[in-house]
Amino acid sequence: MRTLIKNANIVTPDKIVKGGCAFSDGIIESIGECELNSDNVIDACGGYVVPGFIDIHCHGGQNFDFMDATSEQMKKIADFHLSHGTTTMLATTLAGNMEETEASLREFGIYKKNNPDGTLIGLHLEGPWLSPLQCGAQDVRYMRNPDSEELKRLKKEFPYILRVSAAPELEGGKEFGVTGDSLGIVMSAAHTDADFDGIIDAYNNGYRMLTHFYSGMKGVTRKNSFRIAGAVEAGYYLDGMDVEIIADGRHLPKSLLKLIYKIKGPDKISLITDAVRAAGLPDGSESVIGSLKNGMPIIVEDQVAKLPDRQSFAGSTATADRLYRTMADAIGKDLPALSRMSSLTPARVMGFNDRGSIEKGKRADILILNEELEIQKIILKGEVIK
Repeated sequence: MRTLIKNANIVTPDKIVKGGCAFSDGIIESIGECELNSDNVIDACGGYVVPGFIDIHCHGGQNFDFMDATSEQMKKIADFHLSHGTTTMLATTLAGNMEETEASLREFGIYKKNNPDGTLIGLHLEGPWLSPLQCGAQDVRYMRNPDSEELKRLKKEFPYILRVSAAPELEGGKEFGVTGDSLGIVMSAAHTDADFDGIIDAYNNGYRMLTHFYSGMKGVTRKNSFRIAGAVEAGYYLDGMDVEIIADGRHLPKSLLKLIYKIKGPDKISLITDAVRAAGLPDGSESVIGSLKNGMPIIVEDQVAKLPDRQSFAGSTATADRLYRTMADAIGKDLPALSRMSSLTPARVMGFNDRGSIEKGKRADILILNEELEIQKIILKGEVIK
């Protein structure tokens, strides 16, 4: 069955095309002047047609967390974020005991078996191979040095592991990066106390991304009165280094969003929610980051998750549509650039070549937005989501 979206502003990677977008069997067939006969017609009423959002760093939502969610609850997390435009997502774990972590990975396998076409496409392990010196809201009790043999075992047992975040300066960190890269895993530097040279070294040993840029890493510091450049400066310096940013309007002020965009550009920036269990809960709510059994208490305040002592943010309560609007407020309403950061760039980083842009031959994962960039309709693989 062929569907035509008419009266639309089609947002392609480099421009906006007026007209229509036709797709059938879940694949985009035509953009612009579409003369194809269609079984179903959707009137966009002059709205914007953009690719579905791709979130490669999400811990949970709707009061569930991937660290202890059942396969059914994982689907509820995915459905919650789908309702906010996320059509592809990585389920993200954090630093916990390995028994609990591996139970989560097994549960994800059950989810995939029961939902082969679900929006959760793979796993992102954020730790436990992280630096206690940059722990943020992660529990230092579970942090430890990287182990390449362990990573090989995990990838063999859980092939859906597509991305790993680790601190490359820890003992074994370099070999860990090389090993992960050789296994086809996207390796990211995260919760790292590495300085400028340490990140350059990490980049030369398989780490191709900085996890939640600015958060859990050093900028310029002083030692014996001399300034030392940090991970942040290395992220700017390395043209080939991708960065992901929590563009929730809280983790990074508008000034830094502008700076990151100006220096790195939309082809090296991935917008991520870093959403935790509390995503979707109102201010004043109390929750937990990580599992209910071994996680840490958090509060929701100022539209963000915080540790109760308010010394650190504790992940985000954002959804992907909020990221899109926040970046638009920071850089202007450049929809091709916004859609690259929210869809095409994360797709490229992860090697998801069949999605991430409105182009002929790509998956029909499509959102229709109004002038205020609010979601009017969600289409997943050609099917309208109610």
